[in-house]
Amino acid sequence: MLTSPSFLTRRTLFLLTALLAAQQPASAQTGETQPTPAQTATTQTGAAQTATTQTTATQPAAQQNAGVQNSGVQAGGGQPGGTQPPAAPAGPVIAPSLPTLNLPGVTLNPEQLVNSSDLFSEVVQADFLSCGQQAHRDPTLDSVAEQVLRGFTLKNELARLHYPAKRSASFTMAKLGKVKLVAGALANQCGHRVGFSRYGVSVQDGRAALVYVQPAQIEVSDPREWMVRFMNITNEARRQGQRCGDQLFNTTGPLAWDDTLARSAQMHVNDMVRLNFRGHVNPETGSEPLERARQNGFTGELAGENAAYNVMTPEEALQTLIDSPGHCRTLMNPDWTLFGAAVGNGTPTTTFANYWVQSFGR
Repeated sequence: MLTSPSFLTRRTLFLLTALLAAQQPASAQTGETQPTPAQTATTQTGAAQTATTQTTATQPAAQQNAGVQNSGVQAGGGQPGGTQPPAAPAGPVIAPSLPTLNLPGVTLNPEQLVNSSDLFSEVVQADFLSCGQQAHRDPTLDSVAEQVLRGFTLKNELARLHYPAKRSASFTMAKLGKVKLVAGALANQCGHRVGFSRYGVSVQDGRAALVYVQPAQIEVSDPREWMVRFMNITNEARRQGQRCGDQLFNTTGPLAWDDTLARSAQMHVNDMVRLNFRGHVNPETGSEPLERARQNGFTGELAGENAAYNVMTPEEALQTLIDSPGHCRTLMNPDWTLFGAAVGNGTPTTTFANYWVQSFGR
């Protein structure tokens, strides 16, 4: 454990300076803090399931002393390598006096003991910023980090929670300490930070785990084929009949594609990404499904919506909706005769990696 500022590397001092400068962290994710059934689905598809490899970055002395382990990056393509720590200066490093670090909701001091996930997260956030990378804490990844700290593998936990990841990596500390020690242990790993926009943390019994992910994205340059498939499998689910919670729905009629409902669905996807919200009421305009449908030329008397998040295929999206009783009842409503749908990717600052919307009408 480092016991005086003389042990701080220049990189660590830079990281602590970044902590002081970060008066506001990157915008917090919104939405439910725990994923609902409509947020999860199996991810055993396409690009998200490319072959994985592992690398281990060179660890600075401060990390070795702290009992640090980097899992490396799991990805389908190339892996970012760890950067080497700067060469030690000829003489002792003379560290300036380090002031208290004020961040929203918590006061940090280099001598403060890191003993909670929130405090560890603040240090992690500053480390990402010092590498020129904004990353946002994800409650689902907090759950993954908790399991990684218990000895479960990152890959299996992401799969268990159906998290669509293109690349992923983890970092553990066997023994936490003061802010300056944790900052030093995280330092000199920019090669393992760039490109990752989501992270989760866990602190248990003086140990800590960090997991970070580059979410997988859907190819949406020509989504029409995907949307037709979405309609066809929705119609098959309606034909089969479904149990939606405690309510049983018998077979019901097929839906026909409607371009006005498709435009309404795409408007809603775009707004959810732009405004970073979930649900069916636009927080900016207050619009609801029927109003949106009419804005796009729909002339029917009824309209409804379903939305699914963080899934990679129409089949996964449909399954999450069927598994949620309320969404299932909407899908099986025999009043509907028309259907439209849309899909879109999120951004590094949105709560979800991708968004799916079904629009129904009569």
